[in-house]
Amino acid sequence: MTEDDAKEVFGSLPRRRPGIESPRRARAREQGKASGAPPRHEAPVAEHSEIAELEQIARAGAKLAAGAAASGLKLAGRTVGGIGRA
Repeated sequence: MTEDDAKEVFGSLPRRRPGIESPRRARAREQGKASGAPPRHEAPVAEHSEIAELEQIARAGAKLAAGAAASGLKLAGRTVGGIGRA
């Protein structure tokens, strides 16, 4: 182990990727070319629906309720701490 390897977190891993492609990836690439389907580069854009909007509203409400509960617990803790000191 050299000094450079000792400084590295991963030790003696190669600094670049090997130039050899795995057989599984090569087969998948050949099958993709043979099928004639164009490669997908973008994910399809999902349309907004009423259910998605309702889900957003429900999540916002849950976050608001959680924030209010956390604030209430903080206030209660400070009150109990103040009573204990008196």
